Amino acid sequence: MSSDWVMISATMVMFVSLFGALGLGIIAWRRQSAIRGLQAREQHGLGQSSPVASDRVQALAARSGPSQGDVPQGAGTGNGVAIGVIAAVLVVIIAGGAAGWWFLVRDGGSSSAEVTAQLTKPANGPLGADPDAVVPDDPPAIQDRAAYTVAVLNASGVSGAARTTVAPKVETAGYRVGEVGDANAQDLATSVVMWRPGSQAVAQNVAKDLGITSAPPLDGVAADAIGDAEVVVVVGKDAATGP
Repeated sequence: MSSDWVMISATMVMFVSLFGALGLGIIAWRRQSAIRGLQAREQHGLGQSSPVASDRVQALAARSGPSQGDVPQGAGTGNGVAIGVIAAVLVVIIAGGAAGWWFLVRDGGSSSAEVTAQLTKPANGPLGADPDAVVPDDPPAIQDRAAYTVAVLNASGVSGAARTTVAPKVETAGYRVGEVGDANAQDLATSVVMWRPGSQAVAQNVAKDLGITSAPPLDGVAADAIGDAEVVVVVGKDAATGP
């Protein structure tokens, strides 16, 4: 969930910075256009409007805030406001750039965070060895796959198997992808899907969708390595390359 908030916040800041820069550009263009128009009128000596135009050019060049009727703002006040506005827009643009770097570069445009998980020997033997964890041919139906978060850990020894091979399949099947990363052990032969208490049906459906035959309870994987995910796919060599 925290990674989702980072993505949402980063996107909002990026859009705000873009609109801020666009707004500043429009304001500057309009002021320059007004100044050029008044200068042109002054140069052509359009009757009694010339002195007014000259004064107007100087006042317009000196101020940056909104018009206060017929009372011109002082040059110092106008310049101070201009500097403040420019500084604020620059801060927003810098923040937007930092957010864009986080969202598009550091995080690879994904909502999942890179983790390294500790795998330990489960109480009943190797991961997925529990004979009662066999995935049924017809697992119990679940409603709205998008409501469930699935973590993916690579224990296959094949670089990128979790992020580039299995995580996209999880997303295509309709689930939300949570934490994605590598396990400390990289010699798992057969993939398993493990579940937190109360999420066995979810795990069985995930396993069925991915072609995995074992879905034991969470054991041998640290709970903090999978964040708030209901289930975790531990990728073995059998699913590392995949079709």
